[in-house]
Amino acid sequence: MIVHEWSAESTDPEAEGRRLGAAWAPQLRAAHASYRELFAQSGVPAADAVDVALACGAAVTEHAPEVAAEFRGLAAGSGLEVADVLMLTARTEILARMTPSIPSMECSTIVHVPETGAPRTLQTWDWHQTLSNETLVRRWRSASGVRVAAFAEFGQPAKIGVNDRGVGVHFNILHHRSDGSQAGVPVHVLSRMILDRAASVAEAAAIARSVPLAASSVITVVDRESAAAIEVAPAGVALLPVSRGETFAHTNHFLDPGLAAGEYSPYETTSVPRYTCLVDNAELAGIPDARERALAFGAVAGDGISVRPRAEQPDHLRWETKLTVALDVAAAALEFAAGAPADIASLSWRRFTAG
Repeated sequence: MIVHEWSAESTDPEAEGRRLGAAWAPQLRAAHASYRELFAQSGVPAADAVDVALACGAAVTEHAPEVAAEFRGLAAGSGLEVADVLMLTARTEILARMTPSIPSMECSTIVHVPETGAPRTLQTWDWHQTLSNETLVRRWRSASGVRVAAFAEFGQPAKIGVNDRGVGVHFNILHHRSDGSQAGVPVHVLSRMILDRAASVAEAAAIARSVPLAASSVITVVDRESAAAIEVAPAGVALLPVSRGETFAHTNHFLDPGLAAGEYSPYETTSVPRYTCLVDNAELAGIPDARERALAFGAVAGDGISVRPRAEQPDHLRWETKLTVALDVAAAALEFAAGAPADIASLSWRRFTAG
């Protein structure tokens, strides 16, 4: 996977969207074509995908108008329709409509909050082997002046990132029986809203509780002193705080008992064994250096949290760890490598700041 870099030049979201869209039009068009194919392979009719995207777009316009303006700019700059851009942003919400029994896995996150100092974090991003093999880390300044750096797929406003107020977010998909029961703000837009607006874990939780959602995820938020997993679903929001001296792990199943009662997995998942791996090796999360932390998890015996594609599966069902990333909220920076923890020793380890 290639991770490109991009920096905004102004705080005008529509103008910056247009500039980004023009610069990365081939990647945006390729992402749109790939996701349309994935939706079809996953049993989501094309008309349903468009309907979900447009409904999500209306929620974005209401709750995050600055992000809606960026989407208009992306469409104008790339030559796509606004609905096409919305399909990329709302891919989680669209895939919530997919046919059951599709094998899947996506992301393992662990956070250690030391007795003193900022939290230490690590996440793997697992996704389709054939999708999103060009991605982007980008920096921008929100309308209120907050500097942000974040990683995302092309067409998404944010996924994993940090801001210069000392807040960072990790991101894992979840599934709940309430998914698809209402229109709502896409979870990737929620991540962007937190990065643009929040100065603490408490503010991030308030933002999550303030918007309707159409699909589930867990956004693990860290600030300079604390952390919490914010599990979100159309049915509700749960806050799982992490105190000083504690380590917390999350994969792809709900940990809040109330939301877990509505758990629904449309596919085979390795969520539990990956979670067990993190919990059993929790002491590794306390390693101060981010690259050394990643190397340590990569050296865990067995499969660990490094996901490999299965050759016997068809192309659209092959999954792999495409990114390993850590957050440095004290310095408003991401550190990452394009690959699995088990491969870190042979990969370029990069640092990207909010500026």
